[in-house]
Amino acid sequence: MPSSPNDEKEPELPLPPRRETFLARYPRHLKIGAVAALLVVAVLIFSLSDHKVVRTGPATTPIAVAIHGQDAKAALGNPSLTTNAFQIARSAGSDASAVPVTTTAGGSDVAENENVFMTPAPDPNLSEDTPQGSLPRVGEDGRQPWQAYARPFNTADKRPRVSIVVVDLGLSRVASDAAIDRLPPNVTLAFDVQSPVVGAWCARARQAGHETLLMVPMEPFDYPRSDPGPNTLLSNLPNSDNLQRLQWALRQGTGYVGITTLSGSRFTTDPDKIKPILEELRRRGLMIFDARVAPHSAIADLAHDAHVAVAVETQRIDQNLAPAAIDTALNQLEQTARLTCHAVGMAAPLPVVLDRLGPWIKQLRQDGVALAPLSAMTQ
Repeated sequence: MPSSPNDEKEPELPLPPRRETFLARYPRHLKIGAVAALLVVAVLIFSLSDHKVVRTGPATTPIAVAIHGQDAKAALGNPSLTTNAFQIARSAGSDASAVPVTTTAGGSDVAENENVFMTPAPDPNLSEDTPQGSLPRVGEDGRQPWQAYARPFNTADKRPRVSIVVVDLGLSRVASDAAIDRLPPNVTLAFDVQSPVVGAWCARARQAGHETLLMVPMEPFDYPRSDPGPNTLLSNLPNSDNLQRLQWALRQGTGYVGITTLSGSRFTTDPDKIKPILEELRRRGLMIFDARVAPHSAIADLAHDAHVAVAVETQRIDQNLAPAAIDTALNQLEQTARLTCHAVGMAAPLPVVLDRLGPWIKQLRQDGVALAPLSAMTQ
């Protein structure tokens, strides 16, 4: 139908002017980026607030561990230095002060002498500076590193004693972390000097309250088909060369109580080669652990003659990796301790071994047997 002249359009009302907000002045992509940044900050704050550190005893200075030479590489993340123990890094020339050590969660309910004090390491008064690095030495006051760096143990305890030494550490981060974190502090840990960061591993283990050994490469019977690596102590080398190689090994870490070897089946049976090594250990105040890698090892007898503190392996725990066989070996170790008052077991940090060690160690105290660090088993 045609429109009439009277049909007129309604006039359109004007829209209210658009009100500009504060955020409207900025581009959209800038606003999205700002929101994302705020979310990241919120997540970081939440995660940090959820991280808790448990201390025992009085509050102490936050941890500081000195890392020397090639071990500085460890500060980049392999291994990480955690705060499951608190130690005070002492400045040169200050008095030796004891610092409290917090046991790890895995060993807090089974460790003997939980509230112990461990001397800071390295102790400048027990160190000899050389152009190649630091070496342990007997202090001017007669203190010996193997005693100063030992995990304290009540030697008046008349209960039968068992020591566990976990070896072959330092080359696998997973295995080394598991041994340090899962085992109680009275378990002694031995680190391979072939690890490029063995010094940092020793420091990390000491943080958790463990005393440590260095594993020194020595000549096996089938050398060179089996080669323990650079700087191996060899029977066909002059004693002076072997002493230089030993000193190289001793410079790889600090705060350890002594040395051992898992490769020296030939070298440890040669008295003419072992004697100079033991004399050097005596001069530097270190102990030795005879892992009996050879049936006719000369270490124990010669160490007694040289007045070097020595501990001897009683039983290898991981010869058969079936869980039942490991349990049997541990029970035999305990029975030996009851008969002879002390026994030393040795094992690699295999998962099945750590799984069986945990419940067995918890049962020891209830059975009237003390778990002791290796230094408490010296002869």
